[in-house]
Amino acid sequence: MPPRFSSSALWAGVGLIAVSVYFFLAAISLISPPATEVVASLLSAVIGFVMLSAGTSLIRTYVISRVAEQDQTKKT
Repeated sequence: MPPRFSSSALWAGVGLIAVSVYFFLAAISLISPPATEVVASLLSAVIGFVMLSAGTSLIRTYVISRVAEQDQTKKT
């Protein structure tokens, strides 16, 4: 039985986490003086948080899928 989630899900999760760090850094730079753009900074932080959540969910799902696959092969 082929794995439900391939290693591309793992790399996509890592990529989403890396991009979310960029958005968090952009949020910090937007709120810092002399350019205090609060709305853009908050939007960037929200986008970063959503991407971080999606990335961690992908990685967690990949790990759970691998563990379940290994557990199933041990039972047979």
